[in-house]
Parts: sequence; structure tokens; C-alpha cells
Amino acid sequence: MQDHRNDETQMTIPAKAVDWLRRAAYAEIGSAAQALDAAAFTTDREAHPEWFRAPAQSLRETYALLDAIGWSGTLPPKDVQIDLGEDGWALMRALTAALEFADEDASEQARGDAEYTKQDSAAPMRDAEVERVGVLCDFMAATQARIDALAVEESAEAVLDIAA
Repeated sequence: MQDHRNDETQMTIPAKAVDWLRRAAYAEIGSAAQALDAAAFTTDREAHPEWFRAPAQSLRETYALLDAIGWSGTLPPKDVQIDLGEDGWALMRALTAALEFADEDASEQARGDAEYTKQDSAAPMRDAEVERVGVLCDFMAATQARIDALAVEESAEAVLDIAA
């Protein structure tokens, strides 16, 4: 018998978003490493083990996400299915970072377009950046909605367990 709950936690990452998320996950590893480095060289670090726990947990979650989506790309890119129960937090962090990168790239492209308005050779690049922002925004909204629905469902199950 198949676990119905497990089916509900599965989410498919569209192929075009997987590489963007992978790059963002690598950046997340760097951020966690910087936080660990900062904590390691703080004078009162012995009194604050929590300074190490959160970045270390973030690293573990990001490694698990990369295990799920692949540490390197595929040709052609493929959709990837992950379990939100296992990888939801890391996915949302990577989505947030990927969206920030896409937004920065689109803004940079727009600034460049303003400087070179006589040439429209940048239009395809601009369109690609805008599409990337749109794809990531849509996927982030869908992912957040699924995570919220799972949280509501878990709360309802907890209430039923308590009532039993």
C-alpha cells in the first residue's frame, strides 16, 4: 500500500528552474560557511553554541537538497521531484536566493538597456531575465502554497491525534 501522505509532500521542480536553484544552493553553502567562520572567531563563542547550530543545520539541509536535485546539471535539463517534508526549508531558501539573483540580473540588464537604447541586441537577454524572474516567482508561490497546505494538514492531524 502506498503512503498517501508521501504523495502529497512531493513537488516537481521544473527543469528550467533546477539549474537556477542549484546555483543558489551553492551560494547558500557559502553563506552558511561565512556564518560558521564568523562564529568560530568570536571571542565568546564557547558560551553560544547556537551560533554554530543554525548554519550547520542550513548546510545539512542544503546538502540534502543538492542530493535531491543533483550536484551537477543534466543535458537536457530535467524536472526533478523532491519531498517538501524533507527538503522544503532548503528549497525555500534556495528559491529566495535564486529570485534575488534573477532580480539583480534583470535590474542590471535594465540599467544596461537604458545606457544603450540605440541598440536593441540586448532584448533577448532582457526577455530571458524577465522570464527567469517570472518562472521563479510562480514556482515560489506554488511551493509556498503547498508548504502552507501541508502545515494546515499536519495541524489538523495533530488535533485528531490529541482527540483520540
